[in-house]
Amino acid sequence: MPGAKRPGFMPKAPGFGAAQQFALSGPRPKKKLKALHWDKVDQPTTTVWATRGLTSEEKEEKYQELARKGVLEEVEKLFLAKEIKAIGKKSGKKDDKKQIISRDLMHNFQISMAKFSSYAVEDVVRMIIHCDPKILDDPVTMEFLQKNDFCDIPDNTAKLMAPYSKDWTGPNASESKREQDPNELTREDQIYLFTAYELHHYWKSRMRALALTRTFQTDYDEISNKLLEISRVSESLRDSTSLISVLGLILDIGNFMNDANKQASGFKLSTLGRLGMLKDDRNESTFADVVERIVRNQYSGWEGFTDEISGVITAQKINVEQLQTDAKKYIDNIKNVQMSLDSGNLSDPTKFHPEDKVSIVVQRNMKEARRKAEQLQVFLEDMQKSYDDIMAFYGEDPSDDSSRRDFFAKLANFVQEWKKSKEKNTALEEQHRRNEISMRRKQAQNTNPLSPNALSDSDAPKSPASTGAMDDLLQKLRAAKPEARDQRDRRRRARLKDKHQVRVASGQKMPEIGVNVSDGGEAAEGDDERNKLLSPTSETADSEASSAAPSTAGAPSTAEADIADRAAAMLEGLQSGAGLNKDGSLSVRRRRESADTERQRRRNRRNQASSVKGEEGGPMSPAIPEEGGAGGDGEGDTTMEGASMMEEGDEAGDPQTPVTVVHPPSPEQKGRDLPTPPPE
Repeated sequence: MPGAKRPGFMPKAPGFGAAQQFALSGPRPKKKLKALHWDKVDQPTTTVWATRGLTSEEKEEKYQELARKGVLEEVEKLFLAKEIKAIGKKSGKKDDKKQIISRDLMHNFQISMAKFSSYAVEDVVRMIIHCDPKILDDPVTMEFLQKNDFCDIPDNTAKLMAPYSKDWTGPNASESKREQDPNELTREDQIYLFTAYELHHYWKSRMRALALTRTFQTDYDEISNKLLEISRVSESLRDSTSLISVLGLILDIGNFMNDANKQASGFKLSTLGRLGMLKDDRNESTFADVVERIVRNQYSGWEGFTDEISGVITAQKINVEQLQTDAKKYIDNIKNVQMSLDSGNLSDPTKFHPEDKVSIVVQRNMKEARRKAEQLQVFLEDMQKSYDDIMAFYGEDPSDDSSRRDFFAKLANFVQEWKKSKEKNTALEEQHRRNEISMRRKQAQNTNPLSPNALSDSDAPKSPASTGAMDDLLQKLRAAKPEARDQRDRRRRARLKDKHQVRVASGQKMPEIGVNVSDGGEAAEGDDERNKLLSPTSETADSEASSAAPSTAGAPSTAEADIADRAAAMLEGLQSGAGLNKDGSLSVRRRRESADTERQRRRNRRNQASSVKGEEGGPMSPAIPEEGGAGGDGEGDTTMEGASMMEEGDEAGDPQTPVTVVHPPSPEQKGRDLPTPPPE
């Protein structure tokens, strides 16, 4: 026929036509590997893959090369597919039990009644029908048995379970036989059949009544406590005169602040939330802080309103509308159960299962349940009346759902903000009080640092003059004895004499010191006045007498001077803490005196050094006798030598001032022990 297509009208490329069939040439893995899912190219002849059209021999060679290099072995190890094993698969024959209920219901069955999974089906059914406490006291099981899946049986489920069931409402129900064996069904289907399906004509009323016996007491306690709390808080709001006075104060101050066209005769409770938004000119305090401070300082009797209405903090958490719904539901539930027992599904025990004890168990608790319902009805009516009245009393609309829901919350927020304002104001006042005390103390110190008022604070240290410490100190200083100091001075002068020994000429005898001369009485010989002046014995005796005279006669005056100096030094030390160190203080004077004394000592040493350097023909001082001399020998020589020297000085016209010449000790007396003068 014209137009008919003959086979082979399109050119055939090599490998085309056989491209859709792939021969499994080459080695294959020993175990199943993970599959690599391709996005296959439909026409590879016009793509890059056209050059990959290898023959079976070429493919085999390629795979052999990959096998030699170990590539295929590595891929087989890395991408080995895991074997799928059936978990929990029984080795026995397959369970051929028939399942009628839905898979979801069976799953919930296994979860909710897992506690009774070890019981046999007959035991579980018997516990449910006999109203066993193990079933009634288990809230999870009771909630599951009240589900709609048990109360409302689907039509297809009822049709499939009909051959396995028994009608307990008919005559001779216990002797009737089932058309099919229930053992053909699963465990969950059997329990469902013997309970919910066969007792479906009163199952819902039965489970509701049984649940009531376990919950009516706890539900009553919870609902009644909330109803009484609402009523109590409402009464406290009506009886709180302090709260009413505080609200009136807020209204008066607000009208004072507002213009004439913004005056109000009252405000709603929502206004209380705006008190904290109005701040003063320095943004430190709010209007709520000011009102709290005014009430605390001016109207302290009104502060107790926060304790009077403290119940609003707890009552704000209660949803009044939901509470009313729960109370009505509780009352209606008890009424419905009682109606079922009187004239409903639970009124005819002949239609029950022969072993069902629901009527006995429920009737045992219904009397108490009815009394609870009546009492709760009274509480509910009182709460509704008091709540509506208190809302109208404070200017709120009782019919507005939003107002009913937020009434207590508005007052609770006001009480909490009031407490925060009180803490804030108290902290600021305490800080201001401390600052004022600190400023007054600083002003007093700046005015007169030495004034007793500057240290009047209990924390300031007290002065020694105010405590009498100076009087005690002066008394102790006056009672001190100066003998120890005098003895130290005498010992020091004796050591100085031992150190600076008398030098005599070579070949002369060692002269005796003045102590031995005065003891022997030989120094008094001779009536010559010059000999007495130039005699070493006389000079030493005079020096000792002159040194002893001040130490004895002048001891009281020295002691008094020392006591005065020490007292003055201590006074200056006490006053140095106050920062007094003027130019005329005692320390400055003592430094000046010590400097003068040091300069005088240096002058004396220079004079002595210049006198020792005198050569022949110059003035020579009489020799000072060394200590330890015998007093007989040498004394006359020394005296005569001094006298001749004085005469030569007179003839030469030099002044007759005695000059001390230091001589080295003689060899004869060098090894002798020089006695130390005893303390006087």
